[in-house]
Amino acid sequence: MFTSFEAKNFRGFRDLIISELNRVNLIAGVNNVGKTSLLEALFVHCGAYNPELALTINAFRGIEEVKVEYQKSAEFPWNSLFNLFDAKQIIELRSEHPTEGSRVLRLREVTPNQVLVGTKKGERKSQYTELSARARILRLEYEEEKRGGFYDLIFDPTDRQRVPFIRPTPPEPPFPAFFQAARIRMPFGVEAELFGRLEIQKKEGDIIQFLKIIEPNLKSLTLVYTMGQPILHGDLGRNRLLPLPIMGEGMVRLASLILRIANAPNGIVLIDEIENGLHHSIMPKLWGAIAKLARKYNTQVFATTHSLECIKAAHKAFSGENTYDFRVHRLQSTKEGIQATTYDQEDLETAIEIGLEVR
Repeated sequence: MFTSFEAKNFRGFRDLIISELNRVNLIAGVNNVGKTSLLEALFVHCGAYNPELALTINAFRGIEEVKVEYQKSAEFPWNSLFNLFDAKQIIELRSEHPTEGSRVLRLREVTPNQVLVGTKKGERKSQYTELSARARILRLEYEEEKRGGFYDLIFDPTDRQRVPFIRPTPPEPPFPAFFQAARIRMPFGVEAELFGRLEIQKKEGDIIQFLKIIEPNLKSLTLVYTMGQPILHGDLGRNRLLPLPIMGEGMVRLASLILRIANAPNGIVLIDEIENGLHHSIMPKLWGAIAKLARKYNTQVFATTHSLECIKAAHKAFSGENTYDFRVHRLQSTKEGIQATTYDQEDLETAIEIGLEVR
């Protein structure tokens, strides 16, 4: 579980530092202050060895494909990751963990002639001799206590057969991490697979228990293939099963959230605009469910919100628990760049009582 996180030169962040992270963290702030960007930085960081995630995160904003352009003036697909679109900078993402120490990821753009290897006579030549002069490489360098190294995401506009590609093949990430986007719904097959993993372990009861927050009559969940697609169906005690999407956006949203927490033991779940599709009246119960699930599976949760009701509901839910393992981190733009203010239980209680803006 991360205790602190720092993002340098990533998207709108020159140097953002968030300390005092806890098991459940709610990110607040006005529009365009970097809440989603913070989740994206965390997701790339969790991937550890995979520079391709730098392109994948664009899909969370609705940019589903990497557009390959062959004009000489075309930008490279990762330019938007760098602060002010300046790819001459180095992105640095750093975390601290109470038992595993520091992990540092750096992203930098290099050209083929900057990636050199020695020869017998001390000559210098490129490691990527097959690439054109127009090619660019997004190099991911990482450092942690037990390992270190780099992987390259290579983009050559003149090679239309393999754009982009990675060398060498990255290993699996060190722990599971999921990103639940605000408006991009994952395919039903993904939800079905996550449910299937829990069903194999006989843990599907966790999903049913917490979905009853919205639908108290839910008795069981079953995977049913409809038009070739596996879709979760629920038994509400009627004469037939109902597809989960028919039960409403709130059920789909809540199921996605719970499925990800339960499938990320010892990992991280990132949720953009957590209040979307959910009525404010169920928010205290939702946060109570998140608290219990996150502790059960040792999952760290980061979520963003625009809603004061959401913040108050979370504070109320965690105040009723034996452990208040919850923090609000409010991002705000200053002359020095975007900075974070962290509220613990006492600070948040005071802020709510006096009407201080915390969202």
